[in-house]
Amino acid sequence: MSATPAAAASNRGGTLGEFTPDPHQRENPYRKVQQSLGFQDRIALVITGAIGTMYAVYVFALILAGWMIWQTISGQGAFDPFPFAFLLFLGNIVQLLLMPLIMVGQNLQNRHAEVRADAEYKTVGKMFHDTEAVMKHLDLQDAELLRQTKLLTALVESLVPADQRAAILGGTGGAAGSAA
Repeated sequence: MSATPAAAASNRGGTLGEFTPDPHQRENPYRKVQQSLGFQDRIALVITGAIGTMYAVYVFALILAGWMIWQTISGQGAFDPFPFAFLLFLGNIVQLLLMPLIMVGQNLQNRHAEVRADAEYKTVGKMFHDTEAVMKHLDLQDAELLRQTKLLTALVESLVPADQRAAILGGTGGAAGSAA
């Protein structure tokens, strides 16, 4: 014969009628990262956000086009004649300054992604724990229902005359009806 529901509950780590979900403290990973940023980190993020837009591309394209048109129209009086060596020098200086700054900003943005992934991992772990607890709880309920069904079937078989028993047990539609 199988173990009693109480014994089954102790083996599975719970008892019938008892379900305690895993407490979950929601946190905003964005706010958590923002609170950990220093002044220089905030500056790097603002500049990275501004430089990483199409508006920045348009501004740089307009400046370059304006420079080239101005120097071409100036003709012999141009201080940076074709092929615009001074413009290339300034462009390289801007690139040298912005590349490390953009890398710092991307590292800061990656920090946010890592904190968000960690928070999601914790949330999913707690959901998995709760799902397992619910499944164990349902398993205990199934075992208790089966035990009570067998008990009721045995009571009906012992107390109800045979001619009336088929009508009573036939309505259950389960294994108890075929046992009669």
